[in-house]
This record gives sequence, C-alpha cells and structure tokens, in this order.
Amino acid sequence: MGEPTCEVIDMLTIEALNAYGANTRAGIARCMNDEPFYLGLIEMLINDEKFEYLDRAIKQRNLEMGLILACALAETASSLGLRPLAEQIEKMILCLQLKGDSAVLDKQLKQIKHWYLKLRDIDIA
Repeated sequence: MGEPTCEVIDMLTIEALNAYGANTRAGIARCMNDEPFYLGLIEMLINDEKFEYLDRAIKQRNLEMGLILACALAETASSLGLRPLAEQIEKMILCLQLKGDSAVLDKQLKQIKHWYLKLRDIDIA
C-alpha cells in the first residue's frame, strides 16, 4: 500500500465518499469540522498496512491477531463514518469472536476487500 500520495487525496471528495455510503457529516464533525484533515485521515486509512496484516492473519488462521487488527480497523472506519467498510469489518469481528469456520472467514474477508477497494478506487465523477 506504501506511502500516502497526493493523487489519492486529490481523488477523494465529500461527494464521492457520500456516494460510497459514508456518513461524512459525522466523520467531519469528529475532526473538528476540518474537511482537509478528515480527507487526510481517510487517505491514511487507505494506506494502512493493517489491511494487509488482517488478510495474512485470516489466511493463516491466526484468529487472535485477526481480531486485534479487525478491532483497530473497525474503530477507525467507524469514526470516519465509513459505514460500508466498518459494517463488514464488524461482521468479521463477530466471526472471529465466534471462532467462525474457514469458509465464513474467507467470505467475510472478501467483503472487506470489496469495500476497501471501492474506497481506494474512488475517483472524481
């Protein structure tokens, strides 16, 4: 995922995030109504290596590490108002707490990737 780039933040707009399903009003409010700061935090989340680590933990069936990573990502996504992503990560947390079977964990990981990639690929319409 690498270093944050100006290109990513240039593509992020409140309108695009709203179309994604984000509650930008709540996210910006949590950022003291500082929209550039809010967009910067989303950029940081997009580049967060925890997504790669979560993928690896689930594939290796390290449920304890997967739970720690999922909780951290869910808190951040939720705080930023990124409902679609946060909801999928929260479902993964439940699966991990219940020690879900491999097929369920893999399916939920695909859902997280789907919403993560949609967020990452937001473009100006």
